[in-house]
Amino acid sequence: MQEHEQVFLELPLLAKLPHEDLRELASIARVQNFRTGAVIFRQGEPGDSLHAIVEGAVRIDVVAPGGNESTMAVLGPGECFGELAILDGRPRSANAIANQPTKTLVVTRADFIHWLAVKPTSALLLLETLSLRLRSTNESFIDLAFFDLGHRLARRLLRLAEPKDETGRARPGSRIGITQSALASMLGVSRESVNKQLGVFAHKGWIQSGRGLVEIRDPRALRELD
Repeated sequence: MQEHEQVFLELPLLAKLPHEDLRELASIARVQNFRTGAVIFRQGEPGDSLHAIVEGAVRIDVVAPGGNESTMAVLGPGECFGELAILDGRPRSANAIANQPTKTLVVTRADFIHWLAVKPTSALLLLETLSLRLRSTNESFIDLAFFDLGHRLARRLLRLAEPKDETGRARPGSRIGITQSALASMLGVSRESVNKQLGVFAHKGWIQSGRGLVEIRDPRALRELD
């Protein structure tokens, strides 16, 4: 149970909530394990649970009406998904797929709503965090409207990079486990375009790119481009 508590205490979504409230939430969570490629849930299914990643990685994909699939994010330990549907009860807005063997802590919507109903302080703080996430989404739209691919890729890499320093910024040696195809899908461009731009960054010594991995070598240069 102590491990469960630590996972919830470290979730960015819940970071501002009182520790005693999070301990109670951790007590009602259950463990689920998924093999590589397993579909955790599909777009359109009932939103009945919140997942917090303990180990592994989860890809979040959206399927357009025409059938085209786009990767919105690749999440790792210490991140959660399914929070929108668990709050509004509407169908899932995306697919969630295990990118590698993955373990999550799961809280059902019924348990979450019951817990939140008697935690007014946590409810208000959760609204504040969700508001910040909405602002981040707005920034992504601004990126698409006003920045070229080089700037957008630099901004995306800096947002994805771990670990970060005390200011929350990526530092030299930060590594991102992500494929060029996933980056291309996030940015709405071709994999070839991302490959070319990563090559430019690598030639300048700002990053090192390998199969399924990008290492930030010079975050300052990326920020100045950004």
